[in-house]
Order: sequence, then structure tokens, then C-alpha cells
Amino acid sequence: MNDPASTSSNANALLTVSPRYLTTAGMTASLLLLILTLMFPRNEIVQVKNFFQETGDATRSQHQIAEYINEPWSSIPPSRELEYHDCFSGFQCARIDLPMDWNQTDLTAGPRVQLAVARLPAKVPVTDHRYGGILWLQSGGPGESGIDFILKYGECVQAIVDSTSNPDKRLDDFSSSTETRTQSQNEDQRFYDIISIDSRGLNNSTPCFSCFPSTSSKQLWNLQSVAEGALGSSDTAFSTIWARSEALSKGCSAIDTKLAYHVNTAPQIADMVAIIEQHGQWREREASKLFVEWHDQSVLSDKRLAFEERTEWKKGQEKLLFWGFSYGTVIGAHFAAMQPHRIERMILDGVVDTPDYMLGTRLHSLWDIDSVVDRQAENCFLAGAERCPLYTTAGSVQIATKIRSTILSLKDNLLGVPGGLRGEDGRTLAPDLITYSDILSTAFSALYAPIADFPPLVSYLADISNGNGTSFAFKKQKATDDLAENLAAALSSSPSNANPEEDSACLTQRLLPGDTREAIMCTDVNSTYGITQSVYRSYIAELRTQCPFFADIFAQVRMKCIDWSLRPSWRFDGPFSAQTAHPLLMLSAVRDPVTPLKNAHTLSTRFPPSVVLAVDSEGHSSLSTPSLCMAHHIRSYFATGALPPPDTVCEANEKSFLGVFKEAEGEEDAELLEVLRRISWGWNE
Repeated sequence: MNDPASTSSNANALLTVSPRYLTTAGMTASLLLLILTLMFPRNEIVQVKNFFQETGDATRSQHQIAEYINEPWSSIPPSRELEYHDCFSGFQCARIDLPMDWNQTDLTAGPRVQLAVARLPAKVPVTDHRYGGILWLQSGGPGESGIDFILKYGECVQAIVDSTSNPDKRLDDFSSSTETRTQSQNEDQRFYDIISIDSRGLNNSTPCFSCFPSTSSKQLWNLQSVAEGALGSSDTAFSTIWARSEALSKGCSAIDTKLAYHVNTAPQIADMVAIIEQHGQWREREASKLFVEWHDQSVLSDKRLAFEERTEWKKGQEKLLFWGFSYGTVIGAHFAAMQPHRIERMILDGVVDTPDYMLGTRLHSLWDIDSVVDRQAENCFLAGAERCPLYTTAGSVQIATKIRSTILSLKDNLLGVPGGLRGEDGRTLAPDLITYSDILSTAFSALYAPIADFPPLVSYLADISNGNGTSFAFKKQKATDDLAENLAAALSSSPSNANPEEDSACLTQRLLPGDTREAIMCTDVNSTYGITQSVYRSYIAELRTQCPFFADIFAQVRMKCIDWSLRPSWRFDGPFSAQTAHPLLMLSAVRDPVTPLKNAHTLSTRFPPSVVLAVDSEGHSSLSTPSLCMAHHIRSYFATGALPPPDTVCEANEKSFLGVFKEAEGEEDAELLEVLRRISWGWNE
């Protein structure tokens, strides 16, 4: 996790490979992998791997390659029950074996999937009255790794939701003191297991899904794609990207694998049900084991009975505690509609309009994106020239205009950067070219986490407006060097399977993700396959009426499905509405670039009596901005089920350019605020 005080380290987030949209680093990663694969001797790659192992640098980039350097999955046998193994320094991992097709007659036969599961153990045993069960974290995408997500944010999320009471004092059925019994009856004291998975076809789960026969073939594809630029970057960009999208979607549809029919959202819900049921069985086994270790058989029968009733596996009735982000809210909406009786607690954060997503139009996403840019300009103006290099006494409207005009200027005037300059870190700059696609995708990405990412973006734009692209080029090069080291370590550490074809697909999926994202999305939606160019151009025009500036980037997402002919074996078409066992809580920033607050209110009406809680901030989902008010409501909701009053809007504690403007009161809130800041400063990586 990055230091909130260091903008230089956080600027690298602007160039990190993102599974959401096209970024500059996509080309960088592809080129580096190609060079590493074809030119570097294996012993040199191993040396890079050893460097990472010896430094022990606890940065975000280390988490991104931890799955390869300390790769536990090949040593964990898949099991039809949850069997946890220690992994990743404080986590536990399992590989659960499930049916590929949940609708087949005999679920014990037929092809299987093996899902990677990671758990951050609760700070109290399952026998403790304060044990709250498993809280399922669901990352976005689609196609983002839940394992990577929990490794990055699991400890921080646990700090948000857990009680502040002392977990070391045992509070179980056999505690004797009056104080202990009283404390154990306090329902707002809860400690949770935090759990997440890699969904089918993704990352550490097997079998893997890839549209390319080898890593090198996908490297070349990505390299060409980024070099051709984004939609709107040239007169030929549309036809080029259209032809490339046709080739990709046709090729992916032709892949000879049964998995391709079973990677969409609906089967994931059945996977979730199976895992929470298996956790109930694991909880019962774990409690029985602890009982034997702690007590002899002469304990009072009434206490033992209470102990067993509280920890027993409630077969067929286990419930879900869930916190999903972005596409994770699509999964949450599916679960709430398909399994409403299993909802114990559910937070949907950064709400996607699920019917709009399933239709494939994605017309309910960009309503508020321009307001995010405008609010950053306002913060810049309030911060002044010392904190914001684009500051002008003319006001925030002029600052916003300068941001947009500087980006647009690169459309016709590419900025070359000569090599040879030496940076503060001793790095020598290579020649580079700053393009419109470079800076547009960087700006779009910065809107997800403005606190960390918008101030560096403004610094780059200030330099570019003066004809100087050096600072941006240095950041690109640092990202290049970091990726080279990370990818080298990954290449040298990835295990080999008995099946070379599966091994190639898994390596490609892990190092160059994206194919599973398209497989999920294109088999979920039902209105994109076979669409004509003229209709698609009309679709882009409609997006531009919502957001003239960033519509072209967003329009590329759907285009990848234009010739994806493969249809899923099982698709849930709704309705996405239900009366759930417990009301849902919808969270949103007031100004979210891709999941507007309006979506949360719309979904809330479909799942009454759910409530919307907003934070007066900008960014993608609530955690993009530190808000103690929001965190307190989240903790209370998971512990007691209490909902905030309708239409509550929380105040943020920090804003871009302005820093922390509302300090915490008391030691506990001060610690919680630092946790929230660590999340928000690393939210877009």
C-alpha cells in the first residue's frame, strides 16, 4: 500500500495495467514480456526473481507478483470440501472442486472447475460469540482477481468492519465471569473472516480461459492494439478497432472449450452458494476440533448443547455477508434476486445498473463523469498555485477548460521527448512519444481515484501545456522498469502443469489478463452480437451526448462483443428485484465517473426496503475517498443490520489537492482514518 504522503509513488498507478480499460502500460507490458521471453537468458530472469525475494519491499507491486513468487496453488490439491492451507503470510488458501455445469443431472459427474479461495482469518475463533462469519469481498471487472483484491485490501477491510474490542479475551459458551458473559451478549462486537475467490476461468482458478494459443501471440496483439490508439484518436481508429474486435470475438467464440459456456455471471452464484455451504461445514468441524482441544468431556451438557447449536452447519440454510464493488454489484444483484432468502448482509458499492449491463447497452454509466473533472478543478482552485500547477485566478471553470484543452491538443500535436536526461533517482530517460491516447486513458483512469491520481495528472498536463513531456515520460519509464522486474519474476516462477496446452492458457491469463473479462461480459449481454457499424456509430454518438470527452474510451468496452457468437448454457434474465431476508445497503460517491449515484437509487427501489448511503466525494465507489462517517455506518450495518436513515450523505475527510480537511476525533478514529487513506491512495492500482 502506498504512503499517502508520497505523490511520486502513487503516480505510478496512472500507468499500471488495468483490467478495466486500455492503458499505456498494456503496450509496455506486452513489449517487455516479448523481450523477456525471446531474448533474456533464464538465469538472468531468475536473478530478478531472487532480487524481489531478498528485498522484502512491501509495496503494491509485490502483491501483484506474490501469486507467482510464493505461488501456493500448485501445492494445494483441489477438494470437494473447504480444506485451508497457510499461504501469503497470514492468509489461508484452498482450491474447491465444483461442477462446471450446475444444471446437469448428476453433479458428481462431468467436467469440473477448481476455484482458488483465499481467507484472511478472523481474529477470534469460530467458537467465540463475537465471530461474525465470512464476509465475502467481490472485486469488479468483470474479470478482476479476487485473490489479488483480498491480498491488497483484505486487512484494511477487516479493520473497517471488525469490532474495536479486544479479540484476545475469549468469549465463548464456557466463559465464567459475569463481565465476559455481558460482553459476549453485545451484538455490535463482531470479528469476521474475510474471503474472496478467483472466479471460473480466471487467474489462479482452473481450467483457465484464453483466446490466444501462447503468451507471445497475445503480447503481439496487445502491442499492436495500443499502438493503433483509442477510438476518436484518428479518422481510421473506428474501422481499425472494429476489424480487430471482429477478429478477437470470432476467435474467442471458436475456442474449443466447455468452460466458455459456463463463465458468465449466473453459474458464479451457484459457486458462491456452494462455498458458503462448505464454510458452514468447515465451521462445524473447526468448532468440534477446538472443543476437543480446550475441554474434557465432563463439561455441562447445557453449555455444550448451546455451543454445538451455535456453530453447527445449517445445511441448505447458510447465509451470505457480502461487499461487492462495481461489477461485483452485478454479482450481488444476481445473488439477491436468485437467492434472496440467503442474504444476511449485502453492500453494493459503486452500483452498476444490472439490467442495463445485461442488455449490453451500458447507457447508464457516464452521467456524472464530467462533474468529477469539474470538482477536481474546483479543488485545484481552492488549493492554490502551491498545490496545483494549473491554478489560475480566473477560476475553476478555466482550470477545467485547461485540463480538457491540453488533452485535446495532443490529438493533432504529438509531443516527442528526447532521451538522455537523468532523473532524481538516477534513471536515464529513453526517447518517448506522448500521444492523445496515452494521456486520455491516463486521465480517464485518474477519475477512479482522484485523491491519489488527479494531482499527478495535473502536473503532467501543466508540463505538457508548456511543451514539456519529460515528467510524464519519466513516469512511463519507471512503470516500464517496474513491470519488467515484476513480469520477469512471474515468468520464472510460474509452475508447469502436466497439460502443456492448459499451462499455456493459464500463463497467458495470469500475465496478460483480459480474455476472461470478455468471456464473462460477452456471454452475459444479449444485444451486441451481430450489431452493424452504423448502429454502433449511433451508439457512440449517444454516449457522446452524455460525455463528449470520455465516451470514446468507454465505447470500446462493448465493441469486443460484436461477433461473440457463443451463448452461455445458463443465463439469468431477471427480474433483478426481490424481498431479501435482510435489507441491502447501497453505497456510492455523489459523483462517480462510471457508476452514477442514480444507479444506486434505481436498484434500491427494486430491492425494498434497501437504503442508499452516499459520500460527498468523487471517485469510483465509496472507498475511493476516506470517510469516517461512511465507515461507521458500514461497521454498524454488518454487526447489527442497522441501516442509516434514507438519503444520508456522509462528509468526506479528505479531498484531492486539499488533503485531510476534517481530522479524526479520538485514537480509534485516527487509526481508522489512516486505514481508509491507505485504501483510497491505492484504490486505482
